[in-house]
Amino acid sequence: MHGQNCGGHGKNRDAWRIEREAKRAAWRVRFAARRAGQGDWSHFKDPKFWGLDAESMKQWGLNSDWGMDGQQTGPNQSEVEQLKAQVAEMETTIDSMQERIAVLERLILDLDKETRESRLAAEIEKLRDRPEGGT
Repeated sequence: MHGQNCGGHGKNRDAWRIEREAKRAAWRVRFAARRAGQGDWSHFKDPKFWGLDAESMKQWGLNSDWGMDGQQTGPNQSEVEQLKAQVAEMETTIDSMQERIAVLERLILDLDKETRESRLAAEIEKLRDRPEGGT
């Protein structure tokens, strides 16, 4: 059984398995090398790639988001604070809207038709009078 031909090549099973594993290992190395080269866009920030010097790239706006050392610079602190404030405002608006939706759904499902309309109008007015984002 151990001396059988595998794949019709006259090799025993162990030699065939070793050859197959070597081929797989070589493929993995080639695959890793190909994957390592993907997503490498660093040549775009190199002025030589564009045929420009660093000053010309600044004039054309090609280097506005990249530092001259090639590291991407993030937003400054005031922009971060402004975005955080905007997100907080949006979250309070969303919470307020979700609360309003829950109240209206409850009113629509719980009341009979005559009471529903008058109570619905009263609840809507109460929600309108409340300041935005208030609970």
